[in-house]
Amino acid sequence: MSSTDPSLADFDLREHIRNYHALVGSDINFAFQTIVDAREQDVVGFEALVRGIRKEPAALVMSRVPHDQRFSFDQACRVRAIEAAAKFGIDGKLHLNCTDVKADNVDLVLAVTRHIANRHGIELANIVLELYNLEAIGRGKQLREVRDKIHEAGFMTLADNFGSRDADLQPVAAFQPTCLKLAHHLVENIHDNPTAQAIVRGAIATCKSLSAAVIASGVEKAEEFRWLSEAGVEFFQGYFFAQPGMDEEG
Repeated sequence: MSSTDPSLADFDLREHIRNYHALVGSDINFAFQTIVDAREQDVVGFEALVRGIRKEPAALVMSRVPHDQRFSFDQACRVRAIEAAAKFGIDGKLHLNCTDVKADNVDLVLAVTRHIANRHGIELANIVLELYNLEAIGRGKQLREVRDKIHEAGFMTLADNFGSRDADLQPVAAFQPTCLKLAHHLVENIHDNPTAQAIVRGAIATCKSLSAAVIASGVEKAEEFRWLSEAGVEFFQGYFFAQPGMDEEG
């Protein structure tokens, strides 16, 4: 994206970024959780997880944010996560959570994210935007338009937390993300849960037809890892592999 790109001309990015920094101040930090390619036995990426300055979990941090500031906070977290990743020396894919991205704000999301990534030397092709709720973005054509904008901006996409609310694959098929992440709710004790097993097999089959990678999150037991690996999942994150590492200087 050049300096004359319309998406930069439409927004005063510096002013937005100053506001995002002012919103969070020094009240947040980040933990980076590894994403592992089990077949290659290698770390291929890191998810940036927001934490309080006393290592409070994301849910507690988010509970303190007024509803009318959720989007700005979401933006601020991505800005600060990229800054922390650059300082932390993250090598590989950088996964950034997107909890409040919609069709009417995605242009600003992409412009700010590109600007900060370029400033800190993070390759755009290494950034994965994790979309938390596809149904909140829209349906059919609207989903595809948002996906196309993200991909054209140079980022990868991930449909996050699949199975946490329901197991509807229709939005996933419409969106056609780069990756799909299985929610901890599905992964937990999956070796003993035939219903979850059927859902996950369906998700794996759908993702294979879409050429989308599948990531299992929240893996904590060898039995979970073994079942998922045998079912065809290649990428994993969870305490079974590593605890998130903190950006202690943030």
